[in-house]
Amino acid sequence: MKFSKGQGLTMASMSKPYLVRASLLAGFAIFMGLALSFVVYQSTEKVKSNAIDLVSHRIPILTSINELIADLSEQERVIYEYYRSQDNDTFRQSSTAVMNTFDMHLAVILSQDRFSSEAAVIVKDQKKIVVLFDDFYQAMQVDEDNWDEMRAILSQVSKVRRQLLPTLKFIEMQTKKTVDEGHQATLAQMAISRWLVIIYGVAIVLIAGVISWYIRQYMLTQAKNTRLALFSQQNPNPILSVNNVGEVVFANPACGKLLLCVGYQANEVDYLLPSNFLSLRQLLSSQQEHSMVVEQVLNDHILQISVYWHEEIDAYDIHIKDVTERKLAEEQVNHLAFYNQGTNLPNQYKFNRDIDNAIKAGENFSIGIFSIRAFDEKVSTLGLESTEALVKALAKNISQALPVGVYFYQTNDSQFGLLCNKSNNSLALQKLTKVVSAVAEQPLLTHCGEFFVELDFGYGCYPTHGEDRNFLIKSAHSALAVASEDEHNNFCLYQPKFSEDRQHNSELINKLRHAVAKKELFLVFQPQLDIQSNRVTGIETLVRWQHGGEIISPVDFIPLAEQSGLIIPIGQWILEQACLFAKRLVDLGYIDIVVAVNVSPRQFTHPQFCHTVKSTLENVQLPAQNLELEITEGVFMHNEENTLAVLQQLKSFGLHLSIDDFGTGYSSLSYLKRFPIDKLKIDQSFIRDCHQNDEDKAIIKTIVSLGKSLNLSLIAEGVEEESHVEFLRGLGCHEIQGYWFSKPVLAEQLITLLVEKGGDIQVEPLKSRPTA
Repeated sequence: MKFSKGQGLTMASMSKPYLVRASLLAGFAIFMGLALSFVVYQSTEKVKSNAIDLVSHRIPILTSINELIADLSEQERVIYEYYRSQDNDTFRQSSTAVMNTFDMHLAVILSQDRFSSEAAVIVKDQKKIVVLFDDFYQAMQVDEDNWDEMRAILSQVSKVRRQLLPTLKFIEMQTKKTVDEGHQATLAQMAISRWLVIIYGVAIVLIAGVISWYIRQYMLTQAKNTRLALFSQQNPNPILSVNNVGEVVFANPACGKLLLCVGYQANEVDYLLPSNFLSLRQLLSSQQEHSMVVEQVLNDHILQISVYWHEEIDAYDIHIKDVTERKLAEEQVNHLAFYNQGTNLPNQYKFNRDIDNAIKAGENFSIGIFSIRAFDEKVSTLGLESTEALVKALAKNISQALPVGVYFYQTNDSQFGLLCNKSNNSLALQKLTKVVSAVAEQPLLTHCGEFFVELDFGYGCYPTHGEDRNFLIKSAHSALAVASEDEHNNFCLYQPKFSEDRQHNSELINKLRHAVAKKELFLVFQPQLDIQSNRVTGIETLVRWQHGGEIISPVDFIPLAEQSGLIIPIGQWILEQACLFAKRLVDLGYIDIVVAVNVSPRQFTHPQFCHTVKSTLENVQLPAQNLELEITEGVFMHNEENTLAVLQQLKSFGLHLSIDDFGTGYSSLSYLKRFPIDKLKIDQSFIRDCHQNDEDKAIIKTIVSLGKSLNLSLIAEGVEEESHVEFLRGLGCHEIQGYWFSKPVLAEQLITLLVEKGGDIQVEPLKSRPTA
């Protein structure tokens, strides 16, 4: 593009201010550099002067002071050596050498005018030492014994040396002080230089940035007109200019290329205008924004058309871009983002979006979450490939069976979602569940074989169960969890109490985590009475939790502790406290009494359980025969060999083992023959109504007979009536436990009971059943 002379002058006048400002800033930077160099040079000279003074004067003085102190000690050593050896020649040589050394080191002090008075003192005292040396030498030449005189001279030499030390130390202290002052001055000077360099560096960076900006503006200004001229002509995207009557007045070469690509002639540029260009012009003139982007399909090509209205000249610029490939890629990415690649079902993200859209629509609907029961076991049993084939076959069969208005999703590997636009009541959802369950009950034929699955369903309804997508999904999952726990029913519709129960349990678990540290847990003990001899032979340990001024029932918090894993530390604490109490009873003389502790299934299966029991017994120093572990039948239902190994190891310690709540479990009675059990505890559910229920009596008789046949001790729980006691005594049951004899009491109350009762116990049963 050619520019006129006037245009050239205009561009020069626009560019010149940027060059002038850049030059001024560059000159200022050079001046700052020269000034910094001068300051740094001056600072360096000061540092050099301080260093020379330090090396030439201060350090030699410090060295000489130390040497003089050493010389004084050496002088004293020489004269004492002479006193010991009486060797005249050695004394003359040594004394001369040490005096010369002292004079040499003293010369450094004498060269310093600031220490002239101190130097005079040193010279004076040194002369005294020289005179004393001569006196000592003369005294040594006398034949007669004059040891007192010589010792007096030695004492004088030591005294003069000690008198000189403060003077030498003063010179040393003053010299060190000047050295420190010089050092601090040097550091300060260096710090000033350093900060000047840093400030200069920062300033240079800023100035360089500003200079670069001015130069860039200059270059941009120079190139602006050229770039603007070439922009439209060489742009790879089609550009059109349209006047106020809709006529194309300019089209760049890219327009012809695009028209040829889509099957038109290169000069048929009118086909590139938006088909509704007239309405777009009216819309642009009526709105504040003067630009708009529309899409248009032209012979299977998707064109993105950007229209800008120049209000001042009432003309339009149109920029066109072929976005066909991008649109196809977006559709592919959208499919990857919102569909499961294995089953081609919409995924969790699509599920969330569709729920949000349904909420915006404001119509009633319901969502369902269903999962494949025991999916993890299938993966571990069948393998990943087979389970993937199973899921694909299941998804295909269900997709074909779903009624109209129900949308199907796969939310994870084993879970699926349902969005039901018309089914919003329990009956309709149960009917839908039956449809899907019927499909799942059919064999799933895959290339890996034939499979069968079971499904569990949970549902939530909008707006009955929530008006928020997250809460609706949470509701459905809560209902699914309830359905999964029910072995006989795979359908569950959400109820508000599900969330309340879960929230309550969650809060209770959080509080339970700190119960031991806050000393909120405590133990009570219920005595076990031998009804044949009327003696207390055992005590069961029971845990209680006092929180917020109330006692929380073990029925409420023990299952939560088991579920959350807190039963491990809580169980260990109970075991330790029970053993401490048992040791206390043994120390009081109750050497035959046995304290029983309940062991939960999770606690029993912990790999360190046996070690914990053994170490607790050793730490407390409790004989093993005074401890009994009560284990529920549920422990024996899984991994029988491992259970047997643990029981045998516990039995090897010498403690007692009993089965708690006997008769309520579902495990085989064969474990009574194999496992080293000492006692059976007949569950209180059989005892409670045995005085008026023949079936309960028959069960109790069978358990007692079984226990006696296997030579096991028998104890009945929940004994509350005199008739219970008479019935059990008649059967030959060994022990009882319950409110008839004593409710659970605190440790001190139990000890009082044992002390008051002494040996044989005259039983005075509770007159009425306690309400606590």
